[in-house]
Amino acid sequence: MTPAPADRGRTVTVSAVRPVADRLVEVLLVAGDGTPLPRWTPGAHVDLVLPTGLTRPYSLAGDPGDGRSWRLLVARSADQDGAGAYVHDVLRPGHVLRVRGPRQLFAVGGAPRYLFASAGAGIAPLLPMARLVRSARVYPWSLVHVDRSGPGTPLGQEVADLGPAARTVADRASLLEVVAAAQPGTSVYACGSSRLVQAVAEAAAPGVQVHVQRFDAPTRTTGADRAYEVVLARRGERMQVAAGTNLLTTLHAAGAEVAVSCGVGICGACVVGIVEGAVEHRDSVLTGQERAAGRLIVTCVSTAAEARLVLDL
Repeated sequence: MTPAPADRGRTVTVSAVRPVADRLVEVLLVAGDGTPLPRWTPGAHVDLVLPTGLTRPYSLAGDPGDGRSWRLLVARSADQDGAGAYVHDVLRPGHVLRVRGPRQLFAVGGAPRYLFASAGAGIAPLLPMARLVRSARVYPWSLVHVDRSGPGTPLGQEVADLGPAARTVADRASLLEVVAAAQPGTSVYACGSSRLVQAVAEAAAPGVQVHVQRFDAPTRTTGADRAYEVVLARRGERMQVAAGTNLLTTLHAAGAEVAVSCGVGICGACVVGIVEGAVEHRDSVLTGQERAAGRLIVTCVSTAAEARLVLDL
């Protein structure tokens, strides 16, 4: 991963909002000026900037070859910020929004066989992944999706249309049984809540590689445990991050341009390069290798492990 370049986004118009399953709606976006939208690959997401001031990441669930529209799946979740509720209750065709991206942090490929596992809106990035692998006609694959809506929903039909390798199940236990039976060498791509993807990782047998994407974060503190100094190397500025204060908030207060989207360490929008200093990583997006290298920090949740941190800003 590299720090995201500045992206002020583009204007899009909502062309459709419709329910596709229980507590789940499909949102179609088209370019505000009618020009083709940027290309993307399965697993990519965009940052949706809502009129409320919230910015939230949503995976692209449509056809990567369709340059006319982007498709999102948005759950009415129990999030306290109300982003999902706003999309369900307020967003309507004709509304104009701002979108940043797309960005790719969840790419598929490089395995002899695949299992796609999801629940709720977590199926969004897996649908284009499954279609890509199916179109290759080379790799064994399967998809299992937890859907408590019952039969007959548009999303359930979409899963059925993928063919016999894809199915919906009524509960998480049934999904985990499929994961536990996956052969060594299988790459499992799981997307959903932190609880779901953690359960998938624990259920997978040795020799099964698990790739996960969360749309929430495990409960954790996001502020600094102690005060520390931050140096912005390119700007030549110094500042103090007070104990209990978020690094990203401090950077924004100083006028540093750092993107923000999820705010809980799951999307990578606010990643910044490190010139000097150690980090206490609290995110769910950097790989173990990236953490060990010590050259990146997810500024919305992570903090300095020492008294001084020099950033590439």
